[in-house]
Amino acid sequence: MANKTRRSTTVTKSGFLRGISYFALVIAAFMFLFGGIFSGSVKSILNLIGQICVLIGIGVPAFEYSRYKSVVWKVIYWLALAVYVFGCVFGVIKGL
Repeated sequence: MANKTRRSTTVTKSGFLRGISYFALVIAAFMFLFGGIFSGSVKSILNLIGQICVLIGIGVPAFEYSRYKSVVWKVIYWLALAVYVFGCVFGVIKGL
């Protein structure tokens, strides 16, 4: 019975990550095609939403990959995640 619960949880998480990754791709493609139409805060908000989707879509599997690795892998993961988050935040602030 425990395997059935684990499997449905894994499938649900996998489906969620696939959905987030899909929206990240769609938003990024939309911004490449129509980014010139938007300006100021609208463009910054759309970029932030896309970057958050990328963060979730890439960050969660990357964490799961580094979870059972040595401490060096975990430190590199957290440093890269912090740099990405700070880049997203300061990019939005700069865009406003």
